[in-house]
Order: sequence, then C-alpha cells, then structure tokens
Amino acid sequence: MSVSDAELTVEVTGAVATVTIRNPGRRNAMTPDMWRRLPVLLDALEADPAVRALVLTGADGTFCAGADLGDLDELLDAGDHSIAVVAEERLAAFAKPTIAAVQGPCVGGGCQLAVACDLRVAA
Repeated sequence: MSVSDAELTVEVTGAVATVTIRNPGRRNAMTPDMWRRLPVLLDALEADPAVRALVLTGADGTFCAGADLGDLDELLDAGDHSIAVVAEERLAAFAKPTIAAVQGPCVGGGCQLAVACDLRVAA
C-alpha cells in the first residue's frame, strides 16, 4: 500500500457522521495531509444541520497509531501550533457530541484524538 492510500473517509447515516481513519499498512497512522484535512472535514460537518453527532473510528481493527513517524520532523517543527495540535484542538472544540469508537491499538496522537472526543467507547 502506498501513502496515497492514507485517507479520512466520511459517511453520514441519519444524523450521525462517521469519520474513519484509514492508512493500511501503517496501523492507521495519520499523515500530514490527514492532519490538515481533519479540521476541514470537521468544519463542514459542524456546519451541516443534518449532522447531530460525530463518531471517529479507525479502519480494519486499529483505531490509530498516531502520527506517521516518517513525517515527524514536519509535525515537530511547529511545536504547539503543529498540524496535529490544530486538528486535535479543532476536534475538542467541535460543537456537536463526539464519540471515539476505539477498537484495537490507540497510541500517541491516536490517543490524543480519542481524548479530544467527548466520549470514548473501547473494545
């Protein structure tokens, strides 16, 4: 699988939007593009009156292994204003209820994403 396979997908069913972290072969580690895209997705979902709650989950039995360590320099260069911190803070500020549906590993930045949600359900 290539880096281009890394993505955040959105599915809206009824009033619930589900954002799924997908990065096959990297335990759903977040790439810089994924960190940048998350706040944009959240802005759109927050503005959608049909969406009343958000579920954040990972694909294929893994929640999220955090930041892709191959891109760690890019994340650390900005310190407290890194793209990861911006995404986590945007998730924490989401105006509708957020639920982290955690299955499998949830470490590093993945744990920070789960903690940024209002509720966490783990299996």
